Amino acid sequence: MLSFEKVQAEIMSALDHGPAHLPEGLFRGERARALLGMKVHANTISHARLVALEDTFPRTRSRLGTEAFNKLSRMYLDWPGVLGHPLALIGADFAAFLRAGGETLAEADLAAFEWAWLASYHAAEAPTLGLADLAGIAEAVLLEIVLERHPAAQLLCLNRLVHQIIGEEVPGLGDAPAILLTRPHAQVLVAPATTAMSAVFAQASTPVRICNLFGEGAEPEGEHQLPPDDIMNALIALMESGALQRAG
Repeated sequence: MLSFEKVQAEIMSALDHGPAHLPEGLFRGERARALLGMKVHANTISHARLVALEDTFPRTRSRLGTEAFNKLSRMYLDWPGVLGHPLALIGADFAAFLRAGGETLAEADLAAFEWAWLASYHAAEAPTLGLADLAGIAEAVLLEIVLERHPAAQLLCLNRLVHQIIGEEVPGLGDAPAILLTRPHAQVLVAPATTAMSAVFAQASTPVRICNLFGEGAEPEGEHQLPPDDIMNALIALMESGALQRAG
């Protein structure tokens, strides 16, 4: 007797790859009736995947046009590995698919932004490290605080057209070097990020003491060390945006 996991795997293989992948004897009764039921179920799943892509990438859909987006979505579902994703993650490779398929970098990066936004929205809950949390702490103690990126925080360097599209709703984003996504409360916030903020955020990819941010100058690779004032302003901006948390 097949295990539940084996039966489930066989059914999903048939749904994704066609009736030839449905083993004989998996269902009682006539095979034709089983295939008819599977076809209805497969259509339902396929429709759910397409709707999930529409809901995940509304800006990309608007940019490409509904007809082109729907055509690309159907092609995407045939891309290697995509059908292995659960429904909630069905759009994980969509930006990469658009790049590989020859779409412009603007459309691919717009999809990357929308997927990053969703990832920030669903990121793990964690308290942010804000300026108010540092009030009254002696300087020597403050400099030894270890911080890191908040799970919901992301910093994106995307095509300039993406900055302009999102910048229609976010002041200052059009000309910003990078885009910062955070979720300090229930909603995802989108904000412009400076080069210094990008450098400090990169340093916080692993736990780092505040004193080391200044000691290492939050130095981007191949560039000169940032002035302490730039580092301080960047650190404050990241804290105010909810991009950092206390490590440990």
